[in-house]
Amino acid sequence: MAEPASPLDQRWDQRYPTLTPDELDRLRRFGEPRSYAAGEALARIGEPDHGLSLVVSGEVVITQRDALGHSRDMVTHHTGSFVGELAQLTGRPSLVDAIAKTPVEAIVIPPERLRALLVAEADLGERIMRALILRRVGLLETPIGGPVIVGRPTQGDVLRLEAFLSRNGQPFQTLDPESDVDAQALVERFHIDPGALPIVLCPGGQLLRKPTDNELGHCLGMVSPIDPDRLYDVAIIGAGPAGLAAAVYAASEGLSVMTLDCRAFGGQAGASSRIENYLGFPTGITGMALMARAYNQALKFGAEMAIPDEARTLTAEAGGYRLKIGPDETLRARTVVVAAGARYRRLQVANLDAFEGASAHYWASPVEARLCQGQEVVLVGGGNSAGQAVVYLAGQTRKVWQLVRGPGLEATMSSYLIERIRGLPNVELLPHTEVVALEGDGGALQTVTWRNSRTGQTTRKSIPHVFLFIGADPNTDWLEGSGLTLDAKGFLQTGAEVGPQAGPLETSLPGVFAIGDVRCGSTKRVAAAVGEGAQVVAAIHAYLAQTTARAAPPGADR
Repeated sequence: MAEPASPLDQRWDQRYPTLTPDELDRLRRFGEPRSYAAGEALARIGEPDHGLSLVVSGEVVITQRDALGHSRDMVTHHTGSFVGELAQLTGRPSLVDAIAKTPVEAIVIPPERLRALLVAEADLGERIMRALILRRVGLLETPIGGPVIVGRPTQGDVLRLEAFLSRNGQPFQTLDPESDVDAQALVERFHIDPGALPIVLCPGGQLLRKPTDNELGHCLGMVSPIDPDRLYDVAIIGAGPAGLAAAVYAASEGLSVMTLDCRAFGGQAGASSRIENYLGFPTGITGMALMARAYNQALKFGAEMAIPDEARTLTAEAGGYRLKIGPDETLRARTVVVAAGARYRRLQVANLDAFEGASAHYWASPVEARLCQGQEVVLVGGGNSAGQAVVYLAGQTRKVWQLVRGPGLEATMSSYLIERIRGLPNVELLPHTEVVALEGDGGALQTVTWRNSRTGQTTRKSIPHVFLFIGADPNTDWLEGSGLTLDAKGFLQTGAEVGPQAGPLETSLPGVFAIGDVRCGSTKRVAAAVGEGAQVVAAIHAYLAQTTARAAPPGADR
């Protein structure tokens, strides 16, 4: 019996649609004609700035390959097909080779014109956008392509790099040098000491040794240089729900937008295994799926993204603000939206840092679930994020011990999650309980000890993984010296808190706004963050209109 088609294969016609001659004619105005000889490349892996290519005649073979020399042909495009996936929206490096099998006549649509097409041609734009997304999903599901990570699957740095690439929608491979022949050959070829692992081999042939997320992102071309002389209408710091919502609404209304995030789009919401109380998704949706839709939507409207790139300082200058990005880059903008969210709060246990990454985790994704399959785990926390993680991990592990400091979950968690957790036979809730000790060797956790604060009784168990969902602190340290007013806990104050002249989301600096979890008094819900992201765009328009009017010379037509 034949294997059933995968869900992606069942959507083949949506993934690789064929446009009619009339539809091709409608799209000609967005691009320029170009001819390719047989064997010539329309795009090569690692090369940036390729747009979407409409095939007017001929055949184009799409091939996925990796730095180890493995390759596979994915599809052959014919007349009426188009060559491209999500990288074409931004001009980022191509993830596939596109080679003319026969002489080809094509219409090449550059990234900026492709975004204009998606908006101007609504029906065709919807079909094209759906195909671009499905093609990226296909690249993520195949075992060939993207950078190759070489290291032990349980190693903290390997897990960090995997999470970084997964959350940014980038295909990759991980090879274990203890069992994979190709990995062993790479280690020997480059004379890598086992203590120097992991290494990453990028598609362009560059070898990185224990790279940071930023180093890997730049190697893959995920981040383009920022023009220091360009003045954007708005710079958005943080690409969580609030920041992405602001990017979508601002870009769709014609503002020039640059969005920064030091790690990945989605923020804490992107790490949620399932969000079930977000309006419009009655069966729930994973945080990553919801945030990926928002990210792609922002790109569609022309918002620029610099991920991973980190804002380090904020200073006022004539006409707006200057942000220092990394060691030697700057970003200038007329207005700034701080949507930097919060940092995960750490457990107050002496040697926690020895286990972070490999055994102590701050989110529960498939990467972490793979590590603790069939084992017992401890999860600390009683909020909604903790509840979603408990439900997810209960389906992957033998048992989940949930520890909370309070008397139960009723005061901190939504009732639908409480009911679901009560129905899980392999979850045991321990109230009035805190972790007091973690023990292990070489970064691998072996035992967890917890204590009941009411009875004083301690329990020590052999458990290899602990998940920490104990809240977060505002990510505002980088704003020290900026002049922005913070409350006692470090959250940004806005509106009436800073003075009668400030709008509801405006900070103590005119033209600087705060939204989402970083803002004092915000409601810590995805829907509330999205709402603030939409609301702040109206405030930006009002501010820009006022500053333009003030700058106009006397007697000018306003």
